[in-house]
Amino acid sequence: MAGVLWAAWLALGVWGVVSGWWAWRVVLPTRLRWLSDWCGGILALSVASFVPALAPDASLPVQVALLLLAGAGLLRLMHALDSRLVGQGVVAGLGLIALLLDSLSEGAWARSGALGHGMDAHSVGLLYGTLALLWGLTVVRAWLQIEGNPLGAVVGLGALACWLGWKGLVPALGWGAAAGALALGAQLLAHELAQRRRMRLMLQNRIVRIVRRASNADLVLTGSALAGLCLLALWLSGAPILETPRFGAHARWQIGILIVAVLFATPSLRFPLLAGGTMPSRIGKTPAAQAQKRFPSRSGGNLKEGGKLLPAFALLALLGGEPLAVAALASLWFWANDPAGLQEYPPHAPNLTARTGGNE
Repeated sequence: MAGVLWAAWLALGVWGVVSGWWAWRVVLPTRLRWLSDWCGGILALSVASFVPALAPDASLPVQVALLLLAGAGLLRLMHALDSRLVGQGVVAGLGLIALLLDSLSEGAWARSGALGHGMDAHSVGLLYGTLALLWGLTVVRAWLQIEGNPLGAVVGLGALACWLGWKGLVPALGWGAAAGALALGAQLLAHELAQRRRMRLMLQNRIVRIVRRASNADLVLTGSALAGLCLLALWLSGAPILETPRFGAHARWQIGILIVAVLFATPSLRFPLLAGGTMPSRIGKTPAAQAQKRFPSRSGGNLKEGGKLLPAFALLALLGGEPLAVAALASLWFWANDPAGLQEYPPHAPNLTARTGGNE
């Protein structure tokens, strides 16, 4: 079943490349336009990979049908919300909640899922632990998109690392998650320190809500909580063990994913994922591209932000024993989900001229 999932991810990646170059020829009805979201399909299939554990004794065609039906349902749920990024965060959050509850019970989904470890243990395997870290990054991006409190996201990342260190089947999960939480949390805290003097106004219909800026005490307490949670995660994980690298039976699919992701994630070849998939020769003429030129901090098309998390996934790959699988998951995820704007906030609007008492 795992081979089918890897093959489906590779097919979605190739479909994304082809549809990006030939999007001007693809015409779908409005009600079915969500089917062309290959980025969301990759996320939906990752969460739907739990479904085969509901029928472990069923035949392979039945399990594949369940996987595809659950993935289509999650993709439709993703597009039922107002914002695409928020929809991705909701689906990723469902995956995190399911894996958390499963780890606190019998662990059947983490054991018998499409990427399950297959061992008699109530722990989270390396592949599902890697997916949990990637789901957490997606949730953080959605949280920042709706102007959630970044300090809460920092603490949440530390809690995620602590949980993976506690329930991880291998020590690499705790060490990798702690490294990722420290890198991402430090960047969020630095952003708050630099931007805390700006007053963020949230317009909801006609109501204006003023968000309190973070004080020095808030930043210190949050940074201390993050450091403490990461140290606890390392203590729960135990000493790292350097395992012999294993490539497994699905190496050909994983190599294909790496080739597609690495080749087409470069700025010169990659099309704008979140701008509707226009032809590269017309990128400079699209409104989305003009907005990206005006606000470079929100532009996609590279893996700059994902590079800051490279040590975390390097630890997972080197210490977990399955470097090819972890590299394929991380590269596919960062390419498909556009991590360049993961830490960024929407561009600040210029201050408007104040008017009082009807003065012009």
